Amino acid sequence: MAKGGSSMGNGGVLGSGIFGIFGTTIKCDSKDDSTFCNIMKIFNLLIVFFVVIYILYIVYNFFIAPAMKKRR
Repeated sequence: MAKGGSSMGNGGVLGSGIFGIFGTTIKCDSKDDSTFCNIMKIFNLLIVFFVVIYILYIVYNFFIAPAMKKRR
């Protein structure tokens, strides 16, 4: 049985076509060695690194730092 006219086939978040955190629709295979795909892979790793650092910064400021101030 074929699918109906569902918009969920677009992929992404709720079928919107938005992939990942920043909405990139660039899809490079893991075996693709083009310059563009290599730059995009490095750029995406850099963005993920900054997002993780930002999350750790938020956790430190809201949970760890106040707990250390209470000890004093």
